[in-house]
Amino acid sequence: MKTFLKWLAGVLAVFLLLIITGFFIVTAFLETEPTVPGKAYLQIDLSGSLPEYTPQDPLEEMLGKTTFDLRKFRDILEKAAVDERIKAVVLQVGFLETGYAKLQELRHLIDHFRKSGKPIYAFLGPGVAMTKDYYVASACDSVFMQPNGNLFITGVRSEVTFYGDFLRRFGVQAQFIQIGKYKNAPDVYTRGKMSPAHRQVLTDLVDQLYRDVVQVIAASRGLSTKRVQKLIDRHTGFSGKQAVEAGLVDRVAFYADVIERLKTRFKKIGSISEVNYARIPASSLKIRNKTRIAVVNCVGVIAETGEGDVPGIGRVAGANALIRDLERVTRSKSIKAIILRVDSPGGSASASEAIWKAIRNAARKKPVVASVSDYGASGGYYISMAADTMIAAPNSLVGSIGIFAGKFSINGLYDKLDLNSEFVQRGKNADLFSMLTPWTKSEQRVISSLIWDFYRDFVQKVADARGLTYQQVDAIARGHVWTGKEAVDKKLFDNNGYFYSAVAAAKKMAGIDSSESVRLVYYPRKKSLMREILSAVQIFSRVSSGSFRSLSSFLKQIQNRPLALMPFRLEF
Repeated sequence: MKTFLKWLAGVLAVFLLLIITGFFIVTAFLETEPTVPGKAYLQIDLSGSLPEYTPQDPLEEMLGKTTFDLRKFRDILEKAAVDERIKAVVLQVGFLETGYAKLQELRHLIDHFRKSGKPIYAFLGPGVAMTKDYYVASACDSVFMQPNGNLFITGVRSEVTFYGDFLRRFGVQAQFIQIGKYKNAPDVYTRGKMSPAHRQVLTDLVDQLYRDVVQVIAASRGLSTKRVQKLIDRHTGFSGKQAVEAGLVDRVAFYADVIERLKTRFKKIGSISEVNYARIPASSLKIRNKTRIAVVNCVGVIAETGEGDVPGIGRVAGANALIRDLERVTRSKSIKAIILRVDSPGGSASASEAIWKAIRNAARKKPVVASVSDYGASGGYYISMAADTMIAAPNSLVGSIGIFAGKFSINGLYDKLDLNSEFVQRGKNADLFSMLTPWTKSEQRVISSLIWDFYRDFVQKVADARGLTYQQVDAIARGHVWTGKEAVDKKLFDNNGYFYSAVAAAKKMAGIDSSESVRLVYYPRKKSLMREILSAVQIFSRVSSGSFRSLSSFLKQIQNRPLALMPFRLEF
């Protein structure tokens, strides 16, 4: 036994030594600034989901994985614009899966970079490019694609799947109480098809986004809107040669040909990838090295606890961690203003309220600007309205001022499976949270009273924040989702703009000179490598059940509780 224990201790010691050695090696590697050629082009692979912000994860980087996000894209273009070594930028765009407001911001950032006088080229594909890809690529100086590559400009479409009939077939009963005619989030579980109110909102949004697609393409390519509509409806799919003939693409070429054009224009030019260039400190270029502004990110579905990706739910923003970050930057003497960057469809009503309170506390001591990316709806709007100034992209999806709560009862499923559950209870509403019994009328009154109380408080908070009456807010609330442009018209936001608009507003409110290049400090902060390694060891030992526990924990937070969550996500 003693021999075994000595052997085990030796193995653990070696394992710990390897971890510590790896820690120092990786730390040294991460802190080593990559080399930029004296004359270089910046190559950027723009594809996939492109999240708003992901904290730097040393463990992922040690394994050779780096998540490219909108923050990094914004930073590297800003650095490249002033870096004399960078002569041009090449975007390889394909299968972007991000939201519509982020697409607008990408175009805005490209336009901003072009003011430096340096060329920025877009290469579509190499195989297939879609509407989103072209929407962004058309902002560049020139657009290229392979001769027999494919470009599909299909327009805008929103698709909603309804599970009501499916759940009933298996004996699962979904019960929801919702406040607001347009608060349609529960409909996907209770209905078999779209309600008239649901269809009205989606139709309005799709119409607006389609008009924007047509107008943006027309303006970028010097075409009439009628011509663009004809190309979308009658052609839709284009080879490289057809895209050139239609005026959508400047030239057919392979990616290597695009690089050769750069090498011809700039002799002896090298290259650097977006991942490596992101590691170049902005201070080395004499920018972002003075006064500090904090950027606190709220990305994902709002919950009381937890953060990161949850299976079946997606990205989760934990209120506790967000509140700690807000308190930290509020106490910091070096932070002169706060930008609350929101990309959230909402979530837990109580968690949203707790974050709202933390933002109000921060706003008493420092200027706070809310900047909305793709989503600032329901709980996402709730926390945004606590800021001093509210800014949303024209095509952000915002509003959804409403509330709902519900439960799933599986007693019918138990009957089908010949399962029997017996219980003893005291108290008329003791089974309020049971998944084996549907709500009684008494229990429905309990839940209805709670969510009506929250809705009235929500509307009143909006009225107080926006200088409107309760009746004015109630008329435009009721769960209705608006674009950022509509929300400004309805006085739910102050201005339309993008991230740099928020930076400008924060500087003005904090008394910082508009020409000063402020240092942006992002939260959540960089993760600890050692903590990540130890966490990974723990996760490995329970990997088979970890995902289920994460999902189960989240579902417990939302069962029977008021939710401020938008009714749908829109994709095209």
